[in-house]
Amino acid sequence: MELLLFETSWMDVWNGRAPTEPVGAIFTKPEIASLILDLAGYSPGSRRLAEDRLLEPSCGDGAFIAEIIRRLISSERRHRGSVDWDDRHLDGAITACDLNLGFVLLARAQVCEQLQAEGCGSVRASELAEAWIQHTDFLLTSWPHLYDFVVGNPPYVRIEDLPPAVLRRYRELYRTCTDRADLYVAFFENGLRLLSAEGRLAFICANRFAKNLYGRALREMIAREYHVRHFLNLEHTQPFASDVSAYPCIAVIDRKRGEPTFAASLDDLELDTLASINPQSDRKAPTAAATFPTWYADGSPWIATERKSFDLLTSLKSRLPLLENSAADTQVGIGVATGADRVFVTKGLIQSVERDCQMPLVMAADIQPSAVTWSGHYLVNPFADEDDGSLRECSAFPGLAAYFEQHRAALMKRHVATKRPDCWFRTIDRVTASLLPKPKLVIPDIQPGGIVGLDSGRFYPHHNIYWITSKGWDLRVLQALLRSSWVTEQVRAHSVQMRGGSLRYQAQVLRKLRLPAFETLSCDLKAGLADMAGSADQSAIDSLAEEAFRA
Repeated sequence: MELLLFETSWMDVWNGRAPTEPVGAIFTKPEIASLILDLAGYSPGSRRLAEDRLLEPSCGDGAFIAEIIRRLISSERRHRGSVDWDDRHLDGAITACDLNLGFVLLARAQVCEQLQAEGCGSVRASELAEAWIQHTDFLLTSWPHLYDFVVGNPPYVRIEDLPPAVLRRYRELYRTCTDRADLYVAFFENGLRLLSAEGRLAFICANRFAKNLYGRALREMIAREYHVRHFLNLEHTQPFASDVSAYPCIAVIDRKRGEPTFAASLDDLELDTLASINPQSDRKAPTAAATFPTWYADGSPWIATERKSFDLLTSLKSRLPLLENSAADTQVGIGVATGADRVFVTKGLIQSVERDCQMPLVMAADIQPSAVTWSGHYLVNPFADEDDGSLRECSAFPGLAAYFEQHRAALMKRHVATKRPDCWFRTIDRVTASLLPKPKLVIPDIQPGGIVGLDSGRFYPHHNIYWITSKGWDLRVLQALLRSSWVTEQVRAHSVQMRGGSLRYQAQVLRKLRLPAFETLSCDLKAGLADMAGSADQSAIDSLAEEAFRA
């Protein structure tokens, strides 16, 4: 097994810019840290833990380390009768690190206090604390061993927020650190590389990697080389010491390819709920975890954690086409992002700006299945009508030119303007004039589910609205199907859910939906669905949709 060797010091890469304040630090509740260690198998009753090597790659204030030490000491007493504090097995039993020196010093102090309370002398306690807690960058360190356990809560940091030299080095070293991946993805890659043959990695982190595009390289790596032992979706719970919107999960991964995966989604973190998915628990609770003989292959999204949903989605995938292949010229897109809605989006017409330069704009709040109720917003459109991506010649539109000049200072602050100063008055997204008159379905991004409106061709969509056009579909039939529970279930599986249970109808989700091909539906069924397109009778929609999806 190959270990990474680094030719330069991590401090040289950071060049004096290593953080002195907490960066991406979200601390785990003790009971959750205990659950993660149980799922990983770091149990004092199962083995002498001092003979294993455990690595905690982002120790923070020591929440995991305190429980790890408690278990290590319990294991020594159980397997050896008492703790020989001078036993050199202890020196290598734990390795923890953090980039933040303040956290390192705090964790060492807490380790010393904990060890002395257990009977360890102060000198030896300090020696063990120094050996166990290291000040280093986990991603830029040449680790000398493979580890039997890699556990913890890696930092939540958007990689584009890192110093450029650091980000560049991370990208060189970690092939999963692509696109807009969060830093924890690189922690996964390095932690997995450092696993021994029998080792297990157990992280609590954001669940976005399991479904999002930026997690694909990591999912491919896991599918190709590793085995997911446990996957717990905790996005509707709060497993952290502070209230944060992190949408977490717990993933336990090892090298035991071919073994089953145990998965569940938890709605709360009550003791009985935790016991129901904890193989080490002595509480009598029925298991809440589903067993999957195989987990998702080839980097595909981890879309379901219970078998009924998994089996349904698998069946739909094998029988039905993707949305954009379900009828001729079916296309998914997103509305316009401006970077300065205060300038580009107005309530009512601006009398001083040419009428041809203002387009009726549909907002998310305007959309209901029964009708699109327009709120009177307009888009001030800087693009020419030719649909070739060119901007208007402002000399031909003096009112528009004066309006943009009035707001030049605000528009010039945007990234799109600093990157292309000659086009400083453009919106972030290109405005395609030909989209306006097309009949289209309009779908708000964040919603409880089933909100799909029909625009006959009056409006241009705002940036948090996705649209669907099609020559092959009767859009009323498609509207009814997209509002059905059959589709909502698919969206819930493919989407990253928000706090409170809201779903995200992003383009990447809509393009993964499976629908019956329009041509396979009977005339009577099409007529029935079209009649129900804007109805509030969900059971009637679902009844017709069931006939369509099961045909």
